[in-house]
Formats: sequence, C-alpha cells, structure tokens
Amino acid sequence: MRIDKQKAAALMMLAVFTLSACVTPMGMTSSSTPLEGKTIVKNLGKAEGRSSSWSLLGVWSMGRPDIDAAIGEAVKSKNGDALINVRWYEKTTYLVLASITTVIVTGDVVAFEAEASAGTKKAR
Repeated sequence: MRIDKQKAAALMMLAVFTLSACVTPMGMTSSSTPLEGKTIVKNLGKAEGRSSSWSLLGVWSMGRPDIDAAIGEAVKSKNGDALINVRWYEKTTYLVLASITTVIVTGDVVAFEAEASAGTKKAR
C-alpha cells in the first residue's frame, strides 16, 4: 500500500491541527499569600498545581480554570502553607471540535512557624 505525498501531507496537517497546543505565560508574584507577620521555617520544594475546563466549538464552555484550586493543589501536594516564587501559565489544547484550557501554577511550597495558643511561637 503506497500513500502519495499529497495524502501524506494532508494527514500530517490534520494531525497537527487536531492535536495542537499553545502555552502562554500569564504572570508571576512573590507569594500566594501575604507574608507580613509570618516566619517561613521550611522550604518544602517545588510543586505544581493544575485546573482545567473545556469548551465545545469555542462557544460553550464547561466551567473556567480556577487559579485558587491550582494553588491549593500545589500547596497540598507538599503539605505546606503557601507558595513563594509563584508563576502561572495558561495552556490551551485544541481538538477537532473542542478545546481544553488549563491553568498551571508552579512555585516553592513553604511552611510557616505555627502560633501557640498562649501567644508564643512554636516551630512546626
């Protein structure tokens, strides 16, 4: 079975059009929460969180990606308190009649010093 060059090119273009994606940097910030009055006692390492939604024909959207949920997923993955050095991206994957939009949040998960009930501070 032999496929001519035109058919091969058409199949390749269809494959690229069917499963293409675009990643867009959206922003960065020093922390996911205010750090004033808090003491970081441990850097638990890098983490990533994601939140996705999809749309049909670019018109009907099923929800929206939630950046707070993505941050929460990243922090929870390391059992920390907050993210520092936060960056977020939006990735859109295009399918034939639908698209999937994903917000990706990355950063360093940190733990804060815990407050004791008597007003003194305790290390976590």
